[in-house]
Amino acid sequence: MDDLASALGLSPNTVSRALRGRDGVSERTRQLVLNEAVRVGYVLPPAASVHAGVETIAITVPSVTHPFASQLLAAIETGVRAAGYALDLYATEESTEQEEAIAEQILRARPAGVIAIPVQGAGHCWERVHAAGIPVVATSREIADTPADFVGVDSEAGTYAAARHLIGAGARRLLYVEEDLAITTIERRRAGVERALAMASDLSAETLLIPTRRFEGTGPQWRAQEGYRVVAEQLSASRPFDALVTGDDFFALGALRALHERGRAVPSDVKVVGYGDLSFADWTTPSLTSVRLPTRLVGELAVAALLQRVAGGSGEPLRRLIRPELIVRDSSSGAGDVGLSR
Repeated sequence: MDDLASALGLSPNTVSRALRGRDGVSERTRQLVLNEAVRVGYVLPPAASVHAGVETIAITVPSVTHPFASQLLAAIETGVRAAGYALDLYATEESTEQEEAIAEQILRARPAGVIAIPVQGAGHCWERVHAAGIPVVATSREIADTPADFVGVDSEAGTYAAARHLIGAGARRLLYVEEDLAITTIERRRAGVERALAMASDLSAETLLIPTRRFEGTGPQWRAQEGYRVVAEQLSASRPFDALVTGDDFFALGALRALHERGRAVPSDVKVVGYGDLSFADWTTPSLTSVRLPTRLVGELAVAALLQRVAGGSGEPLRRLIRPELIVRDSSSGAGDVGLSR
C-alpha cells in the first residue's frame, strides 16, 4: 500500500480509503487508485471470514425480492453447499456504484469464486476480480469484455414462442407490455416478440413500456397494478387488441383484472400470455399461460461451471443459453371464457 501511495503521490490513508470504498475520496482519485492496483496486481489482505474454516463462493443478485433471483439462489445454494462451500450473498440493487463496492469486498474476502447477475452499466469491476485470479460465472446477463463463463435463459426464444402461440391461435392485434429497463434480458424478450411479428404480415402490434421500479429500493418491484393501469388505459382509449404478451406474470395478473372489470372475455376477446410462470399462474381465473424459466437448471449449470474453474479448468469461456418452455393454460386457449358480458 505504501508503494501504491508513493507511485501515485497520495497518502497511504487515501489509498486505503479508496481501495476499501470509504468516504472522503473523490471518484477520480478512487478510480486512479483502483486502476493502479490492478496494473501492479495489488489486492487488499483478506478480511476475516464469517465462515471460519470454510471456503466461500460469492453470489451477487439485483435484489433478493426478484422472483427469478430468489429461485436461482435456492438452486445455487444447494449446489454450493453440496460441494462443501459456504455462500456469501450480495445485492446490487441495480446500482453500478454498489456493485463496484461489492467487488472490492469480494477482492478483500478472496472467495473461491463468484456467480454474478451483473449490473449492466459502465462499470468494469468484474475485470479486476477476474484479474485477481478469482473465477467469475455470469448468469441471466452477460458481462461485456470479460472472459467470464455465462449461463442464462434464452429469453428471445421464450417470447418468440409466446407470440407465435398467440398468432397461431388467431390473434391479429397484439399488445406487448414490458418493463422499461436497458438490460439484455429485456432486449432479447422484445427481439423474440418482434421476430414472431415479422412472420405475420397481416398482424398489427403495439409495445407499451412500464417504468421500472427496480431503483426504488423498498417494497416489491413488480406490481400487478402497473399491468392493470396500462391495459385499462388502452381499453378506455378504445385501442383494440385481441392478444396480450407481458414481460412478467405480475403485469399479466393486473391485465386479467382490467380485462375482467371491463367485460373483455379471456380468451375469446383477448388472449393473454405471461412470462416467468410464477406460482400463482395456475390459480388465476382463467389460469395463466406463461413462459416457464429453467431457473433451477441455470443455477445448477452455473455452479458446475464455477466449480470446474475453481478446480483449475481452462479453455474458452462457456456461453450457454437454456431454452424456456411455454406452458399453455386457459388464458390463451381455454375451453371456457371468463369476463363480464357486454
